[in-house]
Amino acid sequence: MLSTTKIYLDSRHALPSARGETSSIEVEIPGGIELKANTKVWLSEFTCPASWDTIDASNNTLYVRELGGAERVLSIPTGPHDLESLRDAMEEKLNNSTKDPAMGVYTVTRVSSGSGGGTYRLYKVSCSTGSFEIPNYTNASANCLSSVVAFPNGGTQLITHTSSFVDLRRVHSIYIHSNIGGYQSVGPRGERTILAKVAANTGYGGLVTYTSAASEHDYVDAGGKSLNTVRLELKDSFGRLIQMNGGHWSATILFGM
Repeated sequence: MLSTTKIYLDSRHALPSARGETSSIEVEIPGGIELKANTKVWLSEFTCPASWDTIDASNNTLYVRELGGAERVLSIPTGPHDLESLRDAMEEKLNNSTKDPAMGVYTVTRVSSGSGGGTYRLYKVSCSTGSFEIPNYTNASANCLSSVVAFPNGGTQLITHTSSFVDLRRVHSIYIHSNIGGYQSVGPRGERTILAKVAANTGYGGLVTYTSAASEHDYVDAGGKSLNTVRLELKDSFGRLIQMNGGHWSATILFGM
């Protein structure tokens, strides 16, 4: 086998995938790599577009309970959203035909978090008649909108609810899972396959970049094995593959023999 200390990866040149998603790729290594027991591996650099939707099937459900009655389950349109389009979508769904007849008209407005004005990054949901709850469900199976818009007093029947900070970054961190590492890292759900974590510190359409600080703690042990293919998956903190919507990404992986 040829000596290899660096692999340049580009999702556009991955092997054909049955999943059809660029967040899960497999790349063939010509000639393969023989990794010794003391081989170290780390992510040197990473670049990808923030091409995932603000609202998708994992967070598009708004729950409302009116006048202490049954829960309404409202589906917010998926896709990229800004503060205004999401506000408009919430208001439209709250006022649809499933609303309790005894309830008045809902309004959703953007408000500031302080008396000094500034950036309007909170939502105030009001109804002209009747009280309501906006429950916040944190379990992944609920697919709750609270991952981007949470209401601190949502479990209480009120005539007005004000959200906490509206964070439109559906993906906060990209967890890069790999078949290379020797399982020394532990993820937020106990995973042992994470090679690196990259902060998604930009909004929809921006560019996520990472460059290793070359810290001695950045590596994981690769362990003694032979590699003919490298498998990499981009996941969120819940372990779900990030839907890249066709967006491509690249990375560099270094080996220290």
